[in-house]
Amino acid sequence: MVKKLTKQYETPSEGWSEERIQEEDQLMEEYGLKNKREIYKAQSELRAFRREARKLASSDDEERRKEIIGKANRLGLIREDGGLEEILTLNVTDILDRRLQSAVNRRGYSDTAKEARQLVNHGHVFVDGQKVNVPGYMLTQEEEKEVEVKLPEPTQEEETETETEEAEEETEDTEESEEQEEGEEQ
Repeated sequence: MVKKLTKQYETPSEGWSEERIQEEDQLMEEYGLKNKREIYKAQSELRAFRREARKLASSDDEERRKEIIGKANRLGLIREDGGLEEILTLNVTDILDRRLQSAVNRRGYSDTAKEARQLVNHGHVFVDGQKVNVPGYMLTQEEEKEVEVKLPEPTQEEETETETEEAEEETEDTEESEEQEEGEEQ
């Protein structure tokens, strides 16, 4: 039997809202996101956190309350001594800041958010010694300390090719300058 996959996000209910679209475009640019689906996933995750916090605020389930506060704290969304109120005040940028792509950019391994995404996709980012190539991976606070980028070093062949190209360019430049000097002499 084949497992039926379900959507991990909900799309906006209204079809066209200029303000919402501009806000999404700004988030895509700021966080280097591929498409709006990534924003919708973050919004759905936030919605689930907030829904659970609202439900627990009205109930007496202390064990579940500690569990959700602990999860939000491990993800770095709230402080250790935070409560359900802090979960209710979260916004979508808090979720997007916890992505691996954002952490790589924030730590200075890349100049732009899109470059950080490329580093992750190409397999140059390691979390706790394990290669992770999913830009949307949600980092815990412990894992964020263990993020490292390992860029491949050029091989001997690549170094030889670049040296050969540089030498060819230099000979072309000297030949051109000699031709110009001969033209000036005549």
